[in-house]
Amino acid sequence: MAHLAAEKFSQEVLDLVREHGRDNMRLAVHKVMLVGLPAPESLGFEVMEGDELTVKAFVIKGTDEIKAMRCASHACETAVRAMEDAARSGVPSGQMSEDDIWAVLHAENIQRCGEWIETRLLAFRPRISPWFQECGPRLVQNNEIVSFDTDLIGSYGICVDISRSWWIGDQAPPPDMISAMQHAHEHIHTNMQMLAPDVSMRSLSENGHRLQDHYQMQKYGCMMHGVGLCDEWPLIAYPDRLVDGAFEYELEAGMVLCVEALVSSEGGDFSIKLEDQVLITEDGFEKLTTYEFDGVLMGGDALLQ
Repeated sequence: MAHLAAEKFSQEVLDLVREHGRDNMRLAVHKVMLVGLPAPESLGFEVMEGDELTVKAFVIKGTDEIKAMRCASHACETAVRAMEDAARSGVPSGQMSEDDIWAVLHAENIQRCGEWIETRLLAFRPRISPWFQECGPRLVQNNEIVSFDTDLIGSYGICVDISRSWWIGDQAPPPDMISAMQHAHEHIHTNMQMLAPDVSMRSLSENGHRLQDHYQMQKYGCMMHGVGLCDEWPLIAYPDRLVDGAFEYELEAGMVLCVEALVSSEGGDFSIKLEDQVLITEDGFEKLTTYEFDGVLMGGDALLQ
């Protein structure tokens, strides 16, 4: 029974507190289940909210964690490359579904000691507007745009959360799509340049790149967010979503942030999704994501960093 396990565990915690905690009976708990709450309280613990304490303990990555993240990022990007190659070779024949393409990322992640993927966020036009429609059995046709978000738990249990949009076809993408891609690239590049230690999170929100008016309704839920073992604190909000008191913190060296852009017109039939993973360093930032942007969507022929 769950309550018996909770009682046994709570007694073990009590023994540790008596030995090492100088009988301090305040106990901060991260995500306690209801069945587990009465047991420590019955032993005299004052159970307190531990979520904030926990997530802020995660935020600064140590040397080994950063090494693990570099390895996971390399593995993820190698897996994404295989997925892109499969999509570009298989789509023109009309024999690949969205699920087929997404399955390549899963397989390549597992082959590189990755663990799992949180979502199924890959879709082709027109199913990428609005965003958050997941991949399905639809066979993809030539001359379509695909957008995806890895949301991937990779090697060493590290999350690699990057996004790209690709044009796949033998004709040029339409001008409005190129314009949206350029705007999305400008958005994440401009916002990334603000990153450095001691920069306030509120200032990032207030001084960041502003998306054009027709992209405001369907913009992403945040400008940036923390990342580590999964998506983590902090969340850097857009100006219209700031909450007083929630963003009065400063960046520190060792934080890792994902810088986002979702450029999508309300009522449109495509979305551009871009996202890079960035390490805050002692004197600025380092972009951990090296995967190039689709040069054709950017209005040229080359792939762009």
